[in-house]
Amino acid sequence: MSMLVIACLVIMLGVLLLMRMPVAFIFLLVSTIGIAEIRGLDSALGLLGSRLYNIGSTYSLTVLPFFILMGHLAYESGITEELYVAARAWLGRLKGGLVLATTMANAAFAAACGETMAATAVFGKVAIPEMLRYGVNRKLAAGSVATAGTLAAMIPPSLSIIVFAILAHLSVARLLIAGILPGLLTAVCYGIMVYLRVLKNPSLAPRLPDVTWRERGRAIKGTWGIFSLVVLVIGGLFAGFFTPTEAGAVGAGGAFILLLVRKGRTSPKSIREAFLGSARTTSVVCIVLVGAMLFASFLALSGASAAISHYVISLDLPPYVLVGGFMVILIALGCIVDPLSMMFLTVPIIVPPLIEMGINPIWLGILVVKTNEIGMITPPLGLNAYMLKNVVPDFSMGEIFGGIWWFLQVEIVTMIILMFFPQISLWLPGVMFGG
Repeated sequence: MSMLVIACLVIMLGVLLLMRMPVAFIFLLVSTIGIAEIRGLDSALGLLGSRLYNIGSTYSLTVLPFFILMGHLAYESGITEELYVAARAWLGRLKGGLVLATTMANAAFAAACGETMAATAVFGKVAIPEMLRYGVNRKLAAGSVATAGTLAAMIPPSLSIIVFAILAHLSVARLLIAGILPGLLTAVCYGIMVYLRVLKNPSLAPRLPDVTWRERGRAIKGTWGIFSLVVLVIGGLFAGFFTPTEAGAVGAGGAFILLLVRKGRTSPKSIREAFLGSARTTSVVCIVLVGAMLFASFLALSGASAAISHYVISLDLPPYVLVGGFMVILIALGCIVDPLSMMFLTVPIIVPPLIEMGINPIWLGILVVKTNEIGMITPPLGLNAYMLKNVVPDFSMGEIFGGIWWFLQVEIVTMIILMFFPQISLWLPGVMFGG
């Protein structure tokens, strides 16, 4: 296939992206045209059919709908209120206590959710009114909710990690376990930044009245459901009792029971919304996966994959330089493309040659997911910022992005830490799988 045709198709892909055409249909259209040019239209349509069948029939891909359903059921159960109350009771007396409570409650909810925008939406409803009532700075309140929601991209069961594992043909279990420490590190770094900012300027977040130990104990009792679910799923996965698919099934079942036992939350509407929302999200991810797999086939048939691999390897640059360059590309793309689409565009092309050069794929996957976090809060796209705006419309985008700025700096710092200290990502998978 001539380089001119490949170049035209790549330009077509870029133009359609800028026109905001859904990325799944961009992949399908460009790939079908490219494969038809190489093998003929019948071959292109046959390959499309086989990719659709593969997505529907591959057992390992059932991990996606299970964890997505778990997140939607947890969302409908309203567990965030209890998490936030408990975090506020234990952290409220610290500098920036309400903001710290929002961050830590987000981290706990991330362990049952996996979707950043869902986390942002629910804490926008729960935490923003409470922070404003106690006089927390509007920018700080908005920034904390929009950014802490991204913890769901790293802390398992992360949808981003699962998708990366599927695209890169890696172990879902290893990557999920690898995301635990980087996710907790990010939450701690957020907390340190908030504490230091409020220490310097106490007017940003006034302290809350102290509460008794009995009240703290009562507050922590309300979180039994979420923590039982997290221990069951993540603990079972870490101990090797479950495969990722089994862990997802157990998690979805546990979240459904949690919804049923919560008084005032169970209703035909809440159950219907959880299952319909899961079906929509799963459908979107799977159709994009079909497009991405077809696009990868086109790149292989055209020789573009081999050419890119050869070029990357021929650069003869240190691994850190190559990975750093890849991160810069991803962060730039994250400003104009949503994070999952960014992975579908780049992972099949760039990741294989990097792995071929000996770069650890688990470490690389965690770094890619970290850029997903950054993409969710980076202007002008910043999907989490727009989700928060939808939830709290009286906030301006200037206030939201202004509040995000401090947290964005923390994200860059934690990404650099993860780059230069790979063991943060690799230690837990090494303990679990023996290397």
